[in-house]
Amino acid sequence: MEKAAGVGTGLDKGVGTLRISSLVAGRTNSSLTALDMWDMMISTPRPLKKILKGLCKRLLVIDSVFPEGIISGSERPDMARKIQSLLPQVVGLLDYSNTEMKRKVLTFFCSVMGHLKREEARPTVEQLEEKLLPLFDDESSELRELSICLFRERVQSVMVHDKKRTKSYVHRALLPLFFRLSDQSNNVAKAAREALLGAAELLKWKQLRHLVRTQQTWRIGESLLEQNRSRAQEFLSQSLPYLRDAQASLREAAMRFIGLAARPLRDRREEEKLAEICSALRPLEKDSKSFVRSLAAQTTVILSSAREQPRSRWALQALCCWHR
Repeated sequence: MEKAAGVGTGLDKGVGTLRISSLVAGRTNSSLTALDMWDMMISTPRPLKKILKGLCKRLLVIDSVFPEGIISGSERPDMARKIQSLLPQVVGLLDYSNTEMKRKVLTFFCSVMGHLKREEARPTVEQLEEKLLPLFDDESSELRELSICLFRERVQSVMVHDKKRTKSYVHRALLPLFFRLSDQSNNVAKAAREALLGAAELLKWKQLRHLVRTQQTWRIGESLLEQNRSRAQEFLSQSLPYLRDAQASLREAAMRFIGLAARPLRDRREEEKLAEICSALRPLEKDSKSFVRSLAAQTTVILSSAREQPRSRWALQALCCWHR
């Protein structure tokens, strides 16, 4: 009986090897090849899985193949659980610049992780953390929306058991989400609002929840600074890249927030930091949008003022107002 079992195992490996050879030789359609490879990784003996993972990565990355069939298959609870071991390889695909690939990967994760228990999903969620935040600012509005939705619907719910770690992560996402409220894509702006509501719930931040629900956008910026005074410098550093955003609405949002966040710097007369901010603002004085040019000039003049004036604080507060 043992010999028969050994022969069976040997035959299984032999058949697997033949299938691998056929797939690598490119004898099938590329989309079907990736699907076959996916199926084999789930069903083949353990020694073959390491080889297959490498081959699958080649098919998915080099050949830019991530079939819709894999995404639709991941919607099945039984399939979602079977492919857990492959999730780290799929997370790695977000490092590549192919926008369509990233779209499919995010869609895939939104589907798969909905079928996994918290403990099952936790390792993948921890890998996804650092991948999602940069995608909030991707050039593709679809990627921005998908990454924000995945942050809200999956990451926060899965990581709720580790509150200290989760809160730290969510705090880092607050400012990017705040700026995305001004996104020209209504879908992205809506996703950002919903994500901020989720963050407010997690952080037990009643004022933020109220301001988001009542869509008092400019007051959300004030609230972020009031609640996180020790993070003002970090917020300023986070804001500067948005001055170069392709959307004028984001450039405007960043300037208004920076004008408000820089107020303590004026009070303490931190000239070096103020000079850095003014230097970042000056290119916007030649912006293609007149309202951006005007706001940049006004903000630069106020921040560059060498002497504190009674009306300066009121001027800086006016800069945070979102209604021109």
